[in-house]
Amino acid sequence: REKMFVRAYLRASTAEQNAERAKQSLIDFATAHHLVIAKFYIENESGAKLERPKLNELLNDCQVGDILLIEDIDRLSRLK
Repeated sequence: REKMFVRAYLRASTAEQNAERAKQSLIDFATAHHLVIAKFYIENESGAKLERPKLNELLNDCQVGDILLIEDIDRLSRLK
């Protein structure tokens, strides 16, 4: 079996917002499920933008079987 990684994506829409606000809740969730987060991807970019450097890095890093933790589905995208 391949090694699985847990990756966490945190995003806020503006520079004034705290993109790390949900970090502890993701850590707590992972701990409660006996998981260790291998890497955090954190950025302040609008969810309406397609070009988000940390999201692109996450997508490039992911392998089949990896687990992605996010605070809410709208953290990935607000695009329809």
